[in-house]
Amino acid sequence: MTARAAYSENDEAALARAHPLTLFGFDALIAGAARPRPGAPAFRDDHDGDADEVSYADLYQRVGAALARLRGFEFARGERALVCCPPGAQSFVALTAALAAGLDPVLAPLPLPYSRDAVANAAKALKVSALFGPAQFCGLDFEAPLLEIAADTPSIRLIGALHGTLDGATDFSPASLAAQPAPRVRLDDEWGADERRLIGALDDLGQVDFATQGALLGAALDLVRATRSAGEAPILSLCAPSSLSALVAGPLAALLAGCPLHFLAPFTAARFVETLDALGPVRLVAPASVLADLGRAGLLANGALVSVAALCNGAGAPRLEVAPACPIVELRGAGGAVSLRAAHAPAHGEKGAAARD
Repeated sequence: MTARAAYSENDEAALARAHPLTLFGFDALIAGAARPRPGAPAFRDDHDGDADEVSYADLYQRVGAALARLRGFEFARGERALVCCPPGAQSFVALTAALAAGLDPVLAPLPLPYSRDAVANAAKALKVSALFGPAQFCGLDFEAPLLEIAADTPSIRLIGALHGTLDGATDFSPASLAAQPAPRVRLDDEWGADERRLIGALDDLGQVDFATQGALLGAALDLVRATRSAGEAPILSLCAPSSLSALVAGPLAALLAGCPLHFLAPFTAARFVETLDALGPVRLVAPASVLADLGRAGLLANGALVSVAALCNGAGAPRLEVAPACPIVELRGAGGAVSLRAAHAPAHGEKGAAARD
């Protein structure tokens, strides 16, 4: 299971995938990122106007606190955890803590009416031992579907509430993890080629695609290279990290590039434009289906976006009427890999990273 960078016509992508960082686990990535800049912002979650800014030190502490709680359940290595991902830092905290605890986590969308059956079926088919999700999020209540899924899955021994309170669940909310008493579990920051846990993602057809941590880190390194002309611009993600592509383009790319990741939920056109105005030029992570709308709004040509990571579920990115001024890279996850392809080169002779590569 390897990551391929289809946009490259030389061996630089292969060198990126052979980078020593791909030997790390995600816990080591967080530990390494926190050491030189502990107080710098790593994530900022804007949930219905309620902002949560997470520094690198905060992220390290939250994952360590979550890992300490997971170890109290004495899970065996290789047991499965299902993470129903809200768009925000807590999804990545739960994922990384599960990996550090020796679990094989599977990313899944929130159990909304259109996705609830797929999530419930995956929980039973995978015999998951732990179920994570928000009890309440952006005005929506997920208590009933989460408890129903747990009731129908006898293997579940832990329900972890990422936001809000859930009857009978263990609290993995930001406030609860911040109050975790010392000593906290120290994350692994050592080099090593020991066994690293797999990460799965539930696709639109209800199938689970597994990838190695090294393959995903390699794909994130490729994406950072493809958008290096973006400099230190922050990443703005409109997608929850519930797919391999969204995980690569959001949390992993942000940690590797050393730039803050902003999550915006729920999406409205007005709040999106307000966020762009507040942040300045950003690297956008969005479904490929919205590219045409971004083009018609002029956002691909006015400098508001310095790169776009377009996440493709089915067909490729739509054709644009006007060439963009920023590189657009398509990401697609399948077969344990996240492949990258330059969808559109910058206009007017501007050489973005994707065009150069």
